[in-house]
Amino acid sequence: MKQFLLRLLVILFSTTCTLLNAQSVLQTKINKAANSKTFAPCNLSFSVYDLATQKEVAEHRSDKVVVPASSLKLFTTFGGLHYLGEDFRFKTIVAYNGIINDEGTLDGDIYIIGGGDPTLGSDRINSNMDFNEVLTDIANTILEKGIKCINGKIIVDESIYDSYPIAPSWQWNDLGNYYASGAWGLNVNENEYAVYFSNRKQIGALSKIKGIEPKVPGLNLSNEVSIDSVGSGDNAYIFGGPYNFDKRIVGTIPAGQGLFKIKGSIPDPPLFFGQHLQKKLKKINIQSKDIETIFRPRKLKYKTLDTLFSPTLTDIVRRANLESNNLYTESILKMIGLKKRGQGSGQNGIAAVKKLIRKYKLKTNDLQFHDGSGLSARNLISSKSLAGFLAGISKDIDIDQLKKRLPRGGIEGTVKGLLKGSPAKGKVWVKSGSMSAVQSYTGYVETKSGKTLSFCLIVNGFSDKGRDVRSKLDQIIRDIYNYG
Repeated sequence: MKQFLLRLLVILFSTTCTLLNAQSVLQTKINKAANSKTFAPCNLSFSVYDLATQKEVAEHRSDKVVVPASSLKLFTTFGGLHYLGEDFRFKTIVAYNGIINDEGTLDGDIYIIGGGDPTLGSDRINSNMDFNEVLTDIANTILEKGIKCINGKIIVDESIYDSYPIAPSWQWNDLGNYYASGAWGLNVNENEYAVYFSNRKQIGALSKIKGIEPKVPGLNLSNEVSIDSVGSGDNAYIFGGPYNFDKRIVGTIPAGQGLFKIKGSIPDPPLFFGQHLQKKLKKINIQSKDIETIFRPRKLKYKTLDTLFSPTLTDIVRRANLESNNLYTESILKMIGLKKRGQGSGQNGIAAVKKLIRKYKLKTNDLQFHDGSGLSARNLISSKSLAGFLAGISKDIDIDQLKKRLPRGGIEGTVKGLLKGSPAKGKVWVKSGSMSAVQSYTGYVETKSGKTLSFCLIVNGFSDKGRDVRSKLDQIIRDIYNYG
């Protein structure tokens, strides 16, 4: 018996020493990276958690709050899976009130009741109807009901969410561009339109707008975009926020031999949807009087004609993280607020997400959330809160399902360029985040020894080239893979 206990103590001691040595090696490498010339002037926050023990195994100033950029999306997307469920679907209702007479005249109104679906009319998710197909489907539904004339309005109800679609702290130079459209009670075509420029002129010359698709009624673009050298990229920005139809486009596009496309945010998606539906109905000889949008809840009595469902939340979350889609995450945040606190607003969604973070015994007092996408430069998050959150939520949602909702490092999405030539390629599931002088990577690693770790690496305030910062962080991820 004594020999058995002695052997057991030796095994436990050996295992503990091995674990502590692994932690020491990783911590030493993180310390060395943090003190490197690249990171010396920066604000850093690094954290690594072991999912098996739910403990932090390595860190550098992990409690320090810094700007996370799009890594913040993981709070929103995984929080959405937790609160709403993996099979949750947004829905849009087509309905009417009043009476349809024998001649097919509806003495009443057609209602399009938004459910916050960020994918409505988007063809970027497989099997989803595009914008024109949605309009055709609704028009055919109305016609099949026997309605040949609408002696009333087309009413678009967007009241499921609060009336202002964007976060107040988003920067002015972002508003007007497709990635800052915000989340409305009714979204369509991902709330974006394309502007096509001729780029055949000489460098320095003013470009010419050749087309806008889809057409946005009332949109007035002041074009100040000039031609730059070949390969200079898209440096054109659209200025003008929600409800602003007079927009200014400034900057440059590269010289070329065809058309160059940039994307803007539709000023009022619910109104835009109503206008295009009215036009579609008119093409099949169904007239209507007017269009109205509702942004305050009303007690409505209506009869449902059809319900349009979004893809499942798991599919939406996958694309949100793969392509860093701000609209998807902002809509998920507001839906969390609606389901958990009774109002579809960003602030209610944030309150629910913070409650979930606290569930995993992580502090939220110092965390500052201003949106659900990370677009706001006022978001302040610690790496410990993100890495610890990813560890904690793996107890509530199967880790394999969480991994599937993230891009694989070195293989796809915004992290395709990571881990080149490393055995860690394909063993890391990671969300990137970036904005001016900000770079972050957050996700899971399946280490070479078979452990599963969560990690968050955030750098703020660097002056080196972005590729040099990314290279340093890439090496830290490789070191995490070698843990244990």
